[in-house]
Amino acid sequence: MKNIRCAKCGACTVVCPVFKASGGMEAYSARGRNHLASVKEYQHPTPEFEDIFATCLLCGACTKACPRGIDVTGETIRARSRFSRFYGRHGFAKFLARRALRHPQVLGPARRLGKAASRLSRRLPSDSGLRLRLAMFESPEPQDQLAETKTSPPSRSGGEQLVYFPGCSAEYLYPGIANACRELLADSGQHLVSPDGLGCCGLALHAAGETETAKELARRNIEVLEGQRGTILVSCASCFAHLRQYPELLAEEPEWRERAAAIGGRLAEMMQFLDRLPAPSAARMEKTGAGPVLRVFYHDPCHLRHGVGITKEPRRILGRLPNVELVELPDGPQCCGQGGLFHIGAPELSAMIRNDLTARVMKLRPDIVTSTCSGCLMQWQTALTAAGSTVRVMHLAELLRLRA
Repeated sequence: MKNIRCAKCGACTVVCPVFKASGGMEAYSARGRNHLASVKEYQHPTPEFEDIFATCLLCGACTKACPRGIDVTGETIRARSRFSRFYGRHGFAKFLARRALRHPQVLGPARRLGKAASRLSRRLPSDSGLRLRLAMFESPEPQDQLAETKTSPPSRSGGEQLVYFPGCSAEYLYPGIANACRELLADSGQHLVSPDGLGCCGLALHAAGETETAKELARRNIEVLEGQRGTILVSCASCFAHLRQYPELLAEEPEWRERAAAIGGRLAEMMQFLDRLPAPSAARMEKTGAGPVLRVFYHDPCHLRHGVGITKEPRRILGRLPNVELVELPDGPQCCGQGGLFHIGAPELSAMIRNDLTARVMKLRPDIVTSTCSGCLMQWQTALTAAGSTVRVMHLAELLRLRA
């Protein structure tokens, strides 16, 4: 890190979830890590140094708040690239998670086993460690009743084809998300095609400092996406944010950078795309209907809120739904503490951030918590299980499908 650039103003500490959850540990702030990077021990980092740099959500709040525009998240990732393979606490568990993401097809069997185990685990106390670990598999209805297909239902006008990048979660863990997206678009004469060969977007590996592996995944996805024409629709907020970063990731390889930029120009985030759709899809969402009013809390994924700036579109769409009341936190959006693999490496801090947010949101008395980030949805499922709550968690596309 370039310590000379830091004004030590503390703007980063005010917005850092980890700094606040840790009780104000300076080393866990961007300012603290910036200082530590300037000392000689940083050249040969100890396990303690590695743990400090591992204990970061990479939510982007500090980068957005920095008055000097320091790329704090980028500097942290570059620091991690110098560390040992199993750096940080619970380093081996994070390593295994990264290996699984290199071969995401293993997540399919994991989902089936996890769902079977989660049914049995419901007999355990809500604060049981096993129960909380399996909570991510307790998918809300009607996910598991949807057919796991690669193509959309027949559209009314049989028109435009859209390329779909579902991400690891929608492809293997929560297929209901992908099918909800396909059904929502079918009514407007569009259909989604998820081409064979797509893999993990590479966000988790890039965040861990495994830059070369992240580049390998990026090149593979670029090659697959180049074989399809048209708009590339992405329903996972984190995947969308990282796919947009492919040109930067491949900046030192001119040919691949240009190819990545061409792919980037075709990307469309799901809610932005739906918000811009003309009738009949808009009319379908706005139609009146009977039934009780649903109180819905929309959780802003940090990658969209800080990195991309997509916050209004999901709320506009929710505002058009019949019998839906959008509830908001009085102090504005807050990180859920999932942070990719952060919840594995720093489970205590992650739980503190998660539980603080949950307590605030439960005061709003929501019926449904929704988001567009797969990681955030997993964290919310765990959070509500820990709180003993029956509030449902679902991807915003699934909610739209139910209410449209």
